[in-house]
Amino acid sequence: MFDSSATASGDGIPDMPILAVLLTLMVFLAPNSLCAKEFRFDYQKILQTGREAELDLTYVSGNLEVISTDGDRVIIEAVKKVNAVSMDEAEMVADHIEIKVLHDKKKVKVVTNYLQMRNRSQSFWQKVLGVGGSDSFGEVDWRVQVPQGCRISICNTSGAVSISHIEGNVDIRSSSADIQLLSVEGDVNVEAAAGTTVGELLFGSVTVRQAQGRIDLKFVEGDIRIKAASADIEVHQDRGSIDLSTTTGDARVQTNLDSSRDYFFETETGNLSVTIPETSSGNIRIESQTGDIQTDMPIAIKSMNRRQLEGSFGSGGVKVSLISISGDVTIAQF
Repeated sequence: MFDSSATASGDGIPDMPILAVLLTLMVFLAPNSLCAKEFRFDYQKILQTGREAELDLTYVSGNLEVISTDGDRVIIEAVKKVNAVSMDEAEMVADHIEIKVLHDKKKVKVVTNYLQMRNRSQSFWQKVLGVGGSDSFGEVDWRVQVPQGCRISICNTSGAVSISHIEGNVDIRSSSADIQLLSVEGDVNVEAAAGTTVGELLFGSVTVRQAQGRIDLKFVEGDIRIKAASADIEVHQDRGSIDLSTTTGDARVQTNLDSSRDYFFETETGNLSVTIPETSSGNIRIESQTGDIQTDMPIAIKSMNRRQLEGSFGSGGVKVSLISISGDVTIAQF
């Protein structure tokens, strides 16, 4: 039995004798954790939906790939991945990962449920070392083939999401995901707390609400709306308006200014850089409380002081507003 004077220091942190015993036990039990390996369990479902399908997929973690086909079916292929010390344990965990598919004509709803496992006898140290336990669960990787005109709704906690060559609206909600969108003809809506959102060849309106991470949109033909906190943002837009707001992240935007609607860019401490064609026209307003204001284009100035500039370029027209509190603001031409 340990002397009570040696169990903990005054600040509540165990002294060295206790730490040594804990480390010895962890080393002794480590081989059990090294015996754990990944087991995979395949799942497949083929559903006749017609070309105007709707897919609603909800899961916790794992990677997802959605691609289009020329057919009129939704093909769901999934792999349950479980880390366990034996096949028996892996099968037990996999059996408690329920893939539930509801199909009603063109609508397909997929929900992944993690059922509670009861009456499992696992030691405290196995749980500490990440092996087994009543709270064990695996993750599911997905590959889903859908008709080109399919409407897609995804909800997950984490994992990579890839959607390509879709002619329908896409809605993604995630806590933390790396999202990749390629060649989507439809409206896109992304809501994420963190992660990376990358889109290329997007034909439709794009809305991204993402607190942290990175947002990179290229070759967009549609209105863009971005609301972020500390995400770094880069946008290359061919057509449409822009409404962009961020707090600390930097924003770099190139747009053809091809819209009758106004353009609005706002940041607090991040730097803001906007590039437009030298043949474009519009009215401009630039504000920065403490940051620098730089222009690389001819502007007919209406009013100017140390913090604000207003004027027009070309023959005037659409309104372009660039506002920052302490970040630098730059407007240039290409």
